[in-house]
Amino acid sequence: MTFIIMSIFEMPYQVSFTVSIPAVILTLLYFIFIYLFVLCASYIRIRRMKIYDLLYLNKQNEKQISKKRRRIYLFVSSVIVGILSFVLCDSALQGEMPGLDLLISIIGFIFSIYGVTISVGDMLLSLVLRHTKLKYRKDHLFIVREFSSKVRTMGMTLGTLSLLTALTFLSINLSLMMKDAFEHQTNSSMPYDIIIDTIYSEVDESMAGKIDKRDLFRKYDQYIKDHYELTGKVDYNLYTMRTTTLANDLDDMGVLGYYKMDTYISLSDYNKLLRMRGDKPITLKENEYYVHGNQDIHKGIKEIVQKHKTLDINGYTLKNKGYTTIDYASGWGVGIPYLIIVPDQVVEGMPILDRIVAYNTKEETTEQFSIDMEKEVGVITLEGEYNGETYNYEVTPFKVKGAFLAENRTAFTMIAFSLLYLAFIFTAVVGTILAIQTLSDGTRHQYHYSLLRKLGVEKQSLYKTIRKQLFIYFALPIFYPILINIITTYSLNHLFGPILSTPTFWIFTVFFSTGLFLLIYLIYFLATYFSFKKNTLER
Repeated sequence: MTFIIMSIFEMPYQVSFTVSIPAVILTLLYFIFIYLFVLCASYIRIRRMKIYDLLYLNKQNEKQISKKRRRIYLFVSSVIVGILSFVLCDSALQGEMPGLDLLISIIGFIFSIYGVTISVGDMLLSLVLRHTKLKYRKDHLFIVREFSSKVRTMGMTLGTLSLLTALTFLSINLSLMMKDAFEHQTNSSMPYDIIIDTIYSEVDESMAGKIDKRDLFRKYDQYIKDHYELTGKVDYNLYTMRTTTLANDLDDMGVLGYYKMDTYISLSDYNKLLRMRGDKPITLKENEYYVHGNQDIHKGIKEIVQKHKTLDINGYTLKNKGYTTIDYASGWGVGIPYLIIVPDQVVEGMPILDRIVAYNTKEETTEQFSIDMEKEVGVITLEGEYNGETYNYEVTPFKVKGAFLAENRTAFTMIAFSLLYLAFIFTAVVGTILAIQTLSDGTRHQYHYSLLRKLGVEKQSLYKTIRKQLFIYFALPIFYPILINIITTYSLNHLFGPILSTPTFWIFTVFFSTGLFLLIYLIYFLATYFSFKKNTLER
């Protein structure tokens, strides 16, 4: 299990064997505590029982919902509460403060899960018993007889298993979303192994003002070449005309970044950046422009592109070719939420907003390399002004992917790993309880199936009956959680959507979590089936 989880997170894993004395002692204490607790509880219960209770203990069921209306009321009310909980959860995750609404929706989901699981089994049983043709068809009567015992005896248990299944789906989905969000953040913030910015600017409105640090850059460049073998390098400029044609509309929507002016990049430089990242380059005609923006401003980009079908840029009239918000790299320019890609001749003579250099290295970069380069080469000292007073401050103009991963991976991995591990535990608990409950009735089932054998039923038909019986029993606790998995993941997409790699990633998480759970669940089902078959028919 640990190997599977570590492989999903692409982390090294080495098998080792250690003995922890505190863990052994703690496990022993837990065992003694549970043993004594169960022993005392059983002792108290047995003392209160009469001989009659002991004789008919295995035939006692939970109180069945006797009236048809009550069954329907419980089922319908549970479904309505589930729908209202989804609506409340969906609206809460789209708001800024989802606390109380989210808590109420969680309580509603729990009630809905128990209500639906308890009532649907009883309703299904009553439905079959009312229809004579369906009841007496093939082995349906026998399966219904066995199923009724489980439904009426384990209603609350099946509800609890359904809740654990829903928590399993939620844990897997959250883990996958956090993993994708981290990878997307890494690919966006650090699309290359090393990035150096704030090298040269001709614009007062830039982050550092007018600046020329090309001498210091040459030292950085040489230091990098001395320590790494390069596989790619791109020098490029970001330009601006200080115009705010698109920026004003985005600013009105409240989605603009640091720079409140349109930023341009030449087509050749843009394609170099795409190729070095492994992406396919684009083509533009001499009278076209293209917009690439952050995913969290997708709606804003779409609206302004439709509004501004043509732009006047540096003496050229360009028409829009399209836009995208997929795989935008915030590392292309600090504080820039979108880039306008134009033909090379359009940027000639434009003021340079920032000069940036991106590197890819053959070896993986490290956090120590970032520390050493800052220590040996130095940082940039800039001058600022506040309340009429001038002050100096230092800026590190480079970013190293190894340092970025070291700073951000620990917390993410701890949370995502724990969620996925918790999902495996919940799955194991659900499968184990169902298997034990089924196999514990082996003696009674052995008697029933032996009667069927004596009545002339073939062995293959009995195997088929066993599969049907176990399938219904195993399917009952998971059908409603699968539905909840879909709707809750859709709601979670409102929260995680802006930081995920694609707007439809939530669909992948639904299929992956459902598939992973069903794969493990199938193993428990098959193990139970073969053990059940052996205990009832092959003895």
